[in-house]
Amino acid sequence: MGDYRTMVRSVSEILVSVRPLLGGTAALIAGNSLLGVVLPLRMEAAGYPIALIGAIMAAYYFGLGLGGLRGKRIILRIGHIRAFAAFAALTAAVTLAYTAFTHPTAWVVLRIINGFCIAGLTATIESWLNTKSSNETRGRVLGFYMLAYYLAIAAGQTMVNLADPAAPDLFMLAAALIVLSLIPVATTSLGEPNLSESRALNLKTLYAASPVGMVGAAVSGVLIGSFYALGIVFARRIGLSVAESAMFMSVVVLGGLVFQLPIGMLADRLDRRLVMSIALILVGGAWAVLLSLLASGVPFAKLLILALVFGGVMSSIYPLSVAETFDRLERRYYVAASGRLLMIHSIGATLGPLLAAGLMAASGPFSFFVFESAVALMYAMYVLIRIYKRPAAPMEQKEKFVPLPDAAPMATDLDPRCQEESGKDC
Repeated sequence: MGDYRTMVRSVSEILVSVRPLLGGTAALIAGNSLLGVVLPLRMEAAGYPIALIGAIMAAYYFGLGLGGLRGKRIILRIGHIRAFAAFAALTAAVTLAYTAFTHPTAWVVLRIINGFCIAGLTATIESWLNTKSSNETRGRVLGFYMLAYYLAIAAGQTMVNLADPAAPDLFMLAAALIVLSLIPVATTSLGEPNLSESRALNLKTLYAASPVGMVGAAVSGVLIGSFYALGIVFARRIGLSVAESAMFMSVVVLGGLVFQLPIGMLADRLDRRLVMSIALILVGGAWAVLLSLLASGVPFAKLLILALVFGGVMSSIYPLSVAETFDRLERRYYVAASGRLLMIHSIGATLGPLLAAGLMAASGPFSFFVFESAVALMYAMYVLIRIYKRPAAPMEQKEKFVPLPDAAPMATDLDPRCQEESGKDC
């Protein structure tokens, strides 16, 4: 009983110390998630070609990748509070600018700025959370951060039901949420985070160490980017209402929250590549089953169950890729490897919507099934071939699986594996 009370007290103390940052995260991500649903709905209602919708939505991930590479330099130059305020203010201004500048070229530019700022904002929050954590509590802090992140995405997507997507109201609501994220962050007492440089690691060395991990980061980006960019358009074009489409997207997100931990526990006991290949086959299978059910008229409840499974296994591919890569590298390269995998993931997330939109433009909305299934199943075959060619990492060499956010996987600072025993970055 005493141990239970001690654990509860410890969890409460952790929550109190990071509560303002988690509150800021929730407001920020909810606003950005709402924006990510409103934009494709608005473009679809305006009759934009699907290829153009895909290009505009893909620009966000291009900006996200740029922010991952350059955002921390801005934070180091002007300080964390001012950097967060600048990124949040610019994001809110960009959110409102979508209603003033409606030309597709302007929206591409706005999406790039949007992605860059979100990368900077999440890097700022995560480095702050890192300073609030010890080596013993970092895993729990990451868990709370993951919970706030995923719930905020799901909540933001469902807010699309509060007003007509064609009206400016939802843009104003998204901007308001983003601005509100400033309050808990700006009013909390924050320590100086550690954003020290890590050891260099080139792509050739990374691929030699873990082909499955490196390619998996790209495949995860293709799947995640195409789904978050075009999933709502796909749902609308198969006949779902706006409310049902938002629910479909939210359930996929919640699947990522629910499934990552059990899949990770399994991956800690078995060859991670085997678990990843099974997850990929499930992704492809879920879309195939969904396609056949839609052809015969699937009840919405069954559609949501498949969405939950799909979201869970899709969201596990990136953290499994990171875990597989870490198993093959020395600890001092973890931070560098994580940054490289993030860059590769962002490239995949930029290409995914472009490829999926082109296929949908040529063959109709149901080709979205074919694209997602084909990408997952082809990579599953690649992983199985790698299992045959190379033995699994020894159990004593395996690092513990750590869940990571998939829509903007920036949690390098919070990853307990990227910390030496001294508490400094590795």
